[in-house]
Amino acid sequence: MKHNPSWLAAGLVLFVVLACNLGKKTENANSNSNSNANSNSRAETNTGSGEYIKEMHMAKDNGRGAPGAETDSFAPDDRTIHCVVKLKEAKAGTKMQFSWWIVDAEGTKNQKIKDIDYSTRALENIVHGHLSLPQDWPPGKYKVQVFVNGDLDKTLAYDVQ
Repeated sequence: MKHNPSWLAAGLVLFVVLACNLGKKTENANSNSNSNANSNSRAETNTGSGEYIKEMHMAKDNGRGAPGAETDSFAPDDRTIHCVVKLKEAKAGTKMQFSWWIVDAEGTKNQKIKDIDYSTRALENIVHGHLSLPQDWPPGKYKVQVFVNGDLDKTLAYDVQ
């Protein structure tokens, strides 16, 4: 895997700045708490290498704790929000991290909500991270960054309306 030193330096600086602003506890990818969602236009950004992730999308909860309908826009009363990732290659022990962010919601800007860590099992190439909130999500713009083996691979924006 080829690393570009300038991307690494920029990522580290961004991480340090953001880490200083927030610090929330970490949980496994499939056990979560807190997220915001909804997006009028699905916006996968160019942030990240895209080296490991084949596909990525947001999804509503199916009512049983699993991803349901694909969307990029959520209602404030959608208590659980999912990010579904399909990896290019299934390898046991792949380290995944879902970093959930408020981009701009009710006066809060660029604030990390939570990091969720997960390690894949053998032959597992579809992974989802999710967050739940016991009350309504504040309307606004959000994003989730997905790191694979410590490298930012993709970022996906969504809205809560």
